[in-house]
Amino acid sequence: MKNLPQIGTVELLSLPDDKVEGIQAKIDTGADGSSVWATGIKLKSDGKLVFTFFGPGSPHYRNKQVVTTAFRTTTVKNSFGHQESRYKIRLRLKIGTQTLSSWFSLANRAHNNYPILLGKDFLNDRFVVDVSKKYLLSQKPLLYRVLVLGGGSLATKEFFKTVSGLNSLPVEYSCISYDKLLYNLDGYNTQVLNLADGDKDLASYDYIYFKTHAKHPEFAASAAEYVRSKGRPFGDQEVAQYVSASKLTAAMRLSCAGLSIPSTICAATPVLKQRLPEIVDAFGYPFVLKEIASERGRHNYLIRNEKDFAGILKSATNNQVFMAQHYIANDGFYRLNVLGKRIGLSVWRSAVPHKDPLKKHLNKPSGSANARIVPLNEVPLEARNLALHAADTLNRQVAGVDILQDKTTNKWYILEVNNAPQLRSGPFLPEKAKAVAAYLDKELNR
Repeated sequence: MKNLPQIGTVELLSLPDDKVEGIQAKIDTGADGSSVWATGIKLKSDGKLVFTFFGPGSPHYRNKQVVTTAFRTTTVKNSFGHQESRYKIRLRLKIGTQTLSSWFSLANRAHNNYPILLGKDFLNDRFVVDVSKKYLLSQKPLLYRVLVLGGGSLATKEFFKTVSGLNSLPVEYSCISYDKLLYNLDGYNTQVLNLADGDKDLASYDYIYFKTHAKHPEFAASAAEYVRSKGRPFGDQEVAQYVSASKLTAAMRLSCAGLSIPSTICAATPVLKQRLPEIVDAFGYPFVLKEIASERGRHNYLIRNEKDFAGILKSATNNQVFMAQHYIANDGFYRLNVLGKRIGLSVWRSAVPHKDPLKKHLNKPSGSANARIVPLNEVPLEARNLALHAADTLNRQVAGVDILQDKTTNKWYILEVNNAPQLRSGPFLPEKAKAVAAYLDKELNR
């Protein structure tokens, strides 16, 4: 039997060909293959594969495109259990004193704590894994990074300079206010970025300290939900024990649960005003702009051009928070009233024109002329399951879930999960009352 060197469950390695060092890698004996975080992956018409190692927010991201013809394709199961095709490249890396070469699949590891994963194909006949230890072949990170949120004042920064000098470990503190955060949500590649630190992902910090949060509860709660979903340590834990009070926290919780919502960009109003090129690049025109605390279509607009965008935000106060969302072309939407663990009433609202082009997307004319009750068995099963999953994720036993289908891709999306779904107002009051009575009878009969 070979006398193989021992390796820990986490190690530091480098990519000598790209001169990138100090990369944390997860060693996983349960994974067959190895993977590396890559973005901008595209197969060109000339047969060349282009990509960039890592992604914005990673301290190792260089925004340097790699072009190669030496690649393979493979099929893997993603975290949702679905088969997907990936490209594989041969990669040289240095770990400990050894420089080794192996095949790595290019994967979006923005959701993972470690940008590189070493699986059995890399480990076989090379290492023995000691699952009780880390950094057996390398040293621990030379510097720990702590983010202090709500600590943007000069006094706070000076205080943590003093703290840094007293730490027994080498610690670097970044102290910022909440208006330096950018929230990108889409259900699959959600990120919260620190704009004051090179768009660094909050999940890449070693610890997040929520110094204050009372004045910015929705920003703080959404950030806490995100870092909790990524398994990153933070305090105070109280911040994550919130009641969702806006569209931002609701969307973050749904997105972190992997549920499909329209892709969303949110930030403080002064920041969002500067991000129009990024929004247009991500969504194109038209896109939706809505205040996170808005209800019943108020402060909810369909943006067709730069003038629309500037006009809406010009009149906004800095205390108002807006989110931009991808507009999903549709023929209407379902309002599925969830009562307990079942759907008590399903209503379809067909797409209708609106005299105000900024409100064209709402499909809610006065008098509810476009609304009709739909038998539950006629509502697509995927839409029903998505509505029930959404209400359960937000721990809402009574909710009005708005679901629509992209008329181009046929994919279903969650628009809203309303905790006050107009049960005693609007159309179909007798049917709503009957559904509520049935729900409460069942609850009382337990």
